[in-house]
Order: sequence, then C-alpha cells, then structure tokens
Amino acid sequence: MISGSSGKRLKSNLTGINTDGKLYKTTRERIVRYSGELDLNNKIGEDIKTSAADLYFLYYSNIASVNVNKNDDAFLENVRTQLNNYVQTEEFSKMRAHSHLNDRISMVYSINFVKQFKEELKKNKNKNESMGQNTMEEMIGRAMSESEKKTKKTDQLEKLIKANRPCGKMPTHDGVDLDRLIDLSDRIMNVQNADKILSMSNKLFDIMPKFSKKMRMHSNIGELGGYYKTKNISNILSRELALPDEIFYSKIINGFTGKERVLLTEGSYYVLLDKSGSMYESDKMVWSRSVALALFKLAMSKNRKYFFRFFDNKPHELVNEPYDIVNNILTVEANKGTCIECALVRAIEDIQIHDMSQKTNTVIIITDGEDKVNPAVIERTISKIDLKIITVMINGTNDGLKLLSEKYLTAKLTEEGALKLLNIARSM
Repeated sequence: MISGSSGKRLKSNLTGINTDGKLYKTTRERIVRYSGELDLNNKIGEDIKTSAADLYFLYYSNIASVNVNKNDDAFLENVRTQLNNYVQTEEFSKMRAHSHLNDRISMVYSINFVKQFKEELKKNKNKNESMGQNTMEEMIGRAMSESEKKTKKTDQLEKLIKANRPCGKMPTHDGVDLDRLIDLSDRIMNVQNADKILSMSNKLFDIMPKFSKKMRMHSNIGELGGYYKTKNISNILSRELALPDEIFYSKIINGFTGKERVLLTEGSYYVLLDKSGSMYESDKMVWSRSVALALFKLAMSKNRKYFFRFFDNKPHELVNEPYDIVNNILTVEANKGTCIECALVRAIEDIQIHDMSQKTNTVIIITDGEDKVNPAVIERTISKIDLKIITVMINGTNDGLKLLSEKYLTAKLTEEGALKLLNIARSM
C-alpha cells in the first residue's frame, strides 16, 4: 500500500494499473530521485509523486487510462481533470505512440512535471498568493504544458546524441544519463536560436536518408548491406539452393540473388566552425550549426569518426563524444576575431594525433571570415595525410582556402544549400 504522511492510501487517478504494486511504488520513488528533493510539506509532496507516477504509466503503457470517477483529494482531482482533457488530444496520441514501452521518455516527462510544478509553487510563494482551487488547477496545467515542451526537447537531444550505426552494426548508446540529458534540455530552453537549430537539423536528418547511400563494393568480408545478382555460389542466399531444378539451372546462366557486403572507410569528418561575432547573426548561426549537427549524423551513418572545433581568433576545445558535440554546438556563444589558418593547422595535428593519417578524412570549414591563409604552409602538412578540404563561405571569399579546397562553396542559407553540402560531404 502507498501511504502519505497521514497513513491513508493515496488515490491514483489511473485504471488498468496495479497502483498498490511494487512497480508503481518504485516508479514514484525513482521519479523523485531524479527530480531532486521535494522541499514541500508531506501531503503535497506525496500527491506530486502520485501524479508523476500516473503520468509515467499513461505514457509507458497503453492499458493505463484516466479514472472517470472523481478523486476525493482536491489536488489529485485537479490533476485528474487536466489528465482527462489531455489524453483526448492529438498531441498526447502522438507522444504515446513514441513513448509506449519507452522507459526513458516516460520517465523524462514525469521528472519534468515534478521539476516544473516545484517551479510553479516557488513562483506562487514569491507572489504571496493563496492557493485556491483555480490557482492550483492553473499551476498543474502550466506544469504539464511546460513539461511536455521540455520532454520534446529532451527527446530531440537524445536522438542527436545516440550514435546511429550503419546496417549490420548494433545500435550504440553513449551512456548519457537522465540527469545530464534533462540538464541540457533545461539550458537550451534559454539559449537563443537553439530551438531553430534543433528543428532544422532534425528536418535535415529526415531528408538525408533519401540521398545518403554508402559507398559499396562486393566482398566476402565487411557488413551486410543488401542484395545483388551473382554467379558466385559462395555468395548466394541459402534459399537459392532449394529452388526447383529448372529455376536453379536458369539462374546459373542469369545469376543468383547474393549477399552484398559493404566495406566502410573508417576515416573522419572534421568540422571547423567559425564562432566569431559576425557568425552570431541569426541566419548564419542557425544554418551553420544545424549543418554541423547534420554532418555529425552523417558521420555516424557512414561509421566515420566525427571531430568538432569552434574557432574565432584561436581554435577552441576539440570535442568528439556525442554528448559534448551536441552540447557545444547548441550552447557555445560567439566571440571576436577570426584565425582560419591556426584552426586548420590544429585540425591536421588532431587527425595525426588520433592515428587517422592513412584513412579518409574530410575537413569542412564553415566561415564568413576573409582571414589570410597561406596555402604553402598547409600543403606541406596535408601531403603527409589522406585529407580533403571542403570550404563553405558565408557571404565572403578566401583565396587561400580556394586554392586548398577540393570543394569551395558559397553557402546559400537555405535547406537546399545545406543538402548540397551534405551530399558533397557524403561523397568524400
């Protein structure tokens, strides 16, 4: 039995779930552990835990539903009313289609609800307002609405951070815990243009698979990539050997269905992104950082490493772990000055330090700077490694980079301009 400070059983607003069971009780406590201590009186604290657990199971389980009977607890009745309205919306249907049997997303929503309701209580206390029924109902409504927004952000971030691997590879997870994930989603809610960057990068991700094809060659080693016609018996599918004689003999002439293997080049994409003051203009910032995130996704799909550095008047921290990449791109602010040559020299050094010299590497420089670059200095170093440069100029020109680059682009700050760059990067 779940009990509050009064020793009485707290009434959940759910049906279809055993709210007296160990799973429900454990979930209530898990949510609070992630949400921080409830600096509330015991009664409201217990009610919040019950409400958060109800939210979790509504998202996680399709057999959970909101009780049609009125709750005799005033706070929980306010929550029941809000839940009953919410579960009938199209927005909830979309969310539950994604959160069904997804513990992390269901937990994130519940944690965000608790944290947001605590904020609502704090604001109410600071205003010295009495908590009547209308006030409480409004607070619960705002907490649910804000937690939904934050959960969407958290979900988008996790999709970015997860390393999606090519066909044949097991999906990986970089081990980002919920605390860090929720903390990042909280911070980007207050970062200018972060929402636009996330939206554009996710849109690019949706489009990318339509043209992002891995470079393939037939081989007896590598990863399973698809099917092709072959006369090599050792490569054919087992089912082809069980065909009727007349079909089998005809295929000896015309070819069997074989297993196509993919040889992937484990080189790197190395993105150098200008963060000087002029690049902080809204259109430049959103486009360039969305592209940087899309290139990260492309690197993962091609099983290539991804390195990222911001630069202004000097190169900044190198990041190559998924969480750090997403965190930096979304939250780092602009500064003054531009030094393209020192950033490019540092990138070449990084590739050598990480033992990537003999593998296929593509350095993508995104800048609006006209800083001088000495091609002779860079060419001496590049000659020792397998590296190609793509330069993306935003409203500017750079003759030195033009001489060094395999591809030199004048950026169009549009979706089409981003896809053009991604398609070029894919082929290099």
